[in-house]
Amino acid sequence: MADLLRQSRPWLLSPMRLRALRAPSPITCTVYRSISTTPSRPYAARRGGNRSRTMKSFRQGNQQQMEPSMTMLIPQTLVAPPLWRYPRQPSKFFQMLWLHIKTRYSALWAIMSMKVMSQPTPFISRPLFKFHRAAAIPTAKALHVQMSEAMALGDKETLRSICTPELFQTLAATIDARPRGIRAEWELVRYASTWLYPRVADWRTGYQPLPNGDMKALKQIVVSIASVQRIARYDDSKGGVKVPGSERVRKMVEHIVLQAAIDKNTYEAEPWKIWGTLPETTYEEYRAELENYQAVMSEQPGK
Repeated sequence: MADLLRQSRPWLLSPMRLRALRAPSPITCTVYRSISTTPSRPYAARRGGNRSRTMKSFRQGNQQQMEPSMTMLIPQTLVAPPLWRYPRQPSKFFQMLWLHIKTRYSALWAIMSMKVMSQPTPFISRPLFKFHRAAAIPTAKALHVQMSEAMALGDKETLRSICTPELFQTLAATIDARPRGIRAEWELVRYASTWLYPRVADWRTGYQPLPNGDMKALKQIVVSIASVQRIARYDDSKGGVKVPGSERVRKMVEHIVLQAAIDKNTYEAEPWKIWGTLPETTYEEYRAELENYQAVMSEQPGK
């Protein structure tokens, strides 16, 4: 669990652990591509390996070995870098661009398919399913602030209500591991780079296999937020004095993943919850994920 502390709000950790981190760090967690409360690798592990674990969990889910409450990232989720951070080799640059376009098209196709499936009379009546993409950005900003403040205050009930179960377990363990008498204070100083952020980095629908052989419908969106944040730590055992060297102000770019389950009868979605955060996807990592995904799908019955 100690490794997971690096995936939760990094500024709430000790200064020694902070020095081991690279900024910008995720706001809450990148709790691996298949979430687990007892992972074997720290956040610093390569993302390709994390995505491999997602494929492994996806395979296990289809074999009815998945935990009932486990929440996986929808396969092929892409947080594409801006064009100026694409590979410099022309062949890889255009391949990455093509993968980006192809992924966006497949995600849009999945959303449109969900809309068609939700029509009481196919192709005639209005679809019951609505993604509410426009509302996702203000929702992500609000949840971002709530989660950060709740982590600083140690408010587990708020975290339980706005986070997926696996993420809540991680953050609750982080709170429990704090030294006695030490409290944190978090402040959103301002939003940064407002010409580019916040923005939707990825949005899609998908299905998650359940142990009973059924499938749970999900909608998912990744919202990128740039902000300047301040964190400080105080020692209440010494009258609430500020811990020397604990106050930091940093600019952070965070790609926050929100998920919501969809009722397959009414197509109404539950409130958005925070799954975690993701780093930008590199060309090599995304190619590796696609290969893993294709390998898993080829093993399914009938293939």
